[in-house]
Parts: sequence; C-alpha cells; structure tokens
Amino acid sequence: MGRRFNISFIGAGNVAEALALALYREKQNIISVTSAGGKSAKALAAKTESRVQEGYKFAGETDIIIIAVNDSSIQQVAELIDCSEETIIVHTAGSVHINTLGRSDRAGVLYPLQTFTKGRVVNMKAVPFFIEATDEATLDVLKELAQLIGSSVHQCVSERRKLLHLAAIFTCNFPNFMMTIGSDIVSRAGFNPGVLNPLIKEMAGKAVAMGPEEAQTGPARRNDTETIDDHLEILSYSAEYHDLYEQVSKMIMHYYNK
Repeated sequence: MGRRFNISFIGAGNVAEALALALYREKQNIISVTSAGGKSAKALAAKTESRVQEGYKFAGETDIIIIAVNDSSIQQVAELIDCSEETIIVHTAGSVHINTLGRSDRAGVLYPLQTFTKGRVVNMKAVPFFIEATDEATLDVLKELAQLIGSSVHQCVSERRKLLHLAAIFTCNFPNFMMTIGSDIVSRAGFNPGVLNPLIKEMAGKAVAMGPEEAQTGPARRNDTETIDDHLEILSYSAEYHDLYEQVSKMIMHYYNK
C-alpha cells in the first residue's frame, strides 16, 4: 500500500471535484477545500469528509495543496498561499507553465488529459496524467498519486504540455461545438437533435478504433464539390456557418490530396 497524504484543494469546480473524489476513493486524506464563493467548497467537503477552509493559510499537516481554479487565477492564488516550505503546491492546468507557481522547489503540475463536467462521473482509471515537478521528490509524489487514480503517467515539461492542451481543444472542444451547430441545423429541419446521437456515437467509436485520419468520411473527403456547393447554398442563411463549412471542407480536401 502506498503513502497516505494530507491533501487540500483550492477550487471546487469540475476538475477539483473529479480529482478530490478519485483521491478520496483511494483512501487519500482530503483535509480541506476552499473556493471563492464557499458554496461549492461546502458541497465537495461533504463528499470527501473534509472541512471548508477560508483563506489561504494552511497548517503544517498539509502535505499537498492542489490548485484547481481557472487558468488565469492560478498565479494570483499561488501568491496568496501561506504554508510550510515542505508542503507541495501543484496546479492541474494544461496551458499554464510550472513557473507560475513561483517556487523553485516542492512545486509541480498534475494534469489529467480529460474533459470534466461537474456532476458527471468520469472513469479516472481510464485517464492519462501528465506530470512535471521542480525536484525529484515532488515528481515521485505526483507519480504515486497519478498511478493511484489514473490509467498512465507521463513526465511532461510545460512547453510540451501546452501542445497536449492544444491538441485536446481540437479533439474535444471544437468537435463538440460542431455538434452544437449540427443540432441547430437539425432543429431547423424540424427534428429533435437526438436523432444525431447514433451518428455521434459511431463517429467517436470509429475514430478511436481506426484512428481519426482513417475514419474521415463525407463530401470533402471524396472531393464531391457538387454536394459541397449545394450545402454552401443552403447555408446562405448564416454567413458564419457558410464560411466555417467552406474553410473546413477546403482543409479536409487539401489534407487528403497533398
């Protein structure tokens, strides 16, 4: 059995909830949660048998402080923390440099490559973690935690992690918004957007099974310019949708005909 750490969370949003619950299930000692409003901290503290903390002064018993707030607030929060020099401070962001924590020792990054929505349970045992630390002892601790709750652990410096985060935007956030547009167009046709669900599931499953490059289909993939022109005419009601469809179609044709 591995070590049991005393862990405090700053932030109680999507990522904080997922990590705190995963660590709690693995018998790690979540000792406190703090959040700007306090309401979300109270809810998460109740789920992890911990206390709600006000402010950023941490007792010497705290082994690890996990900052799980929005990216733009990490530096400000890190500057406010008052804790022992022996306490490890980490953040969970993909796009924020480790130097933002303002420490040359006992600092690190614990980045789960996954999308999180509060209230939705994610299988953390299937999530890869990317870690970075200022020193070997901290790296060992983060590796131990990531192995405990995740599927795999990869050491990754800040510059490479930013690329991973960018890849995640293209892989997750952009396709999701495309599906939002698809739902809007289906609604315009007079149908419930739920009719797209089987297509969404097959698309995602095929991309995982075959790889997205091989799984690509559609008029742009087969150079069907007649269908593309017809679609562009239909989209004349929305300049944004029209331009997006045209640009993405051109990119697909270029990619597969280069």
